[in-house]
Amino acid sequence: MERFSNAMSMRAPIAESQDIEQIPAREVVALLFDTSRVLCVQSDRLLGESIGLSEARARLLVTVSETEPARMGKLAADLGVSARSVTGMVDALERQGLLVRQSDPQDRRATLLRLTEDSRARMSQLNAAQHELAENLLAVLDDGARTHLYETLTALRSNAAPE
Repeated sequence: MERFSNAMSMRAPIAESQDIEQIPAREVVALLFDTSRVLCVQSDRLLGESIGLSEARARLLVTVSETEPARMGKLAADLGVSARSVTGMVDALERQGLLVRQSDPQDRRATLLRLTEDSRARMSQLNAAQHELAENLLAVLDDGARTHLYETLTALRSNAAPE
């Protein structure tokens, strides 16, 4: 699929009175991509400010917290990165005292990862910061608009997902 140009995101917003059918699909998708980019930048800043980690390392900790104890091999698949990348991030997080490695009692070849108390505290800080960011971003929407946005994004994700 061809990439949407950044020039699309530079266009002026479409006036409220303009008929929605006149908005080309390409402009809608470009706006969605640009919005996603802006949200990612804010998320990166939030991660750094709230728990002092890069987005990649914070995502790894979040994934471990959701599947604890986490297998390193599965982490790579879940994060969509190479096993070598996960090993490097785990090494760094272990040195920082945020993860511990344990042998898997059911498979001696596998390594399990667990959060430390410090990383659990950081996850709590991250969750609070994410909640605040989300509420601030969506404050411009009433409950109906928020629900409609959720349903619309869910439909778009389903349509875009590979079969």
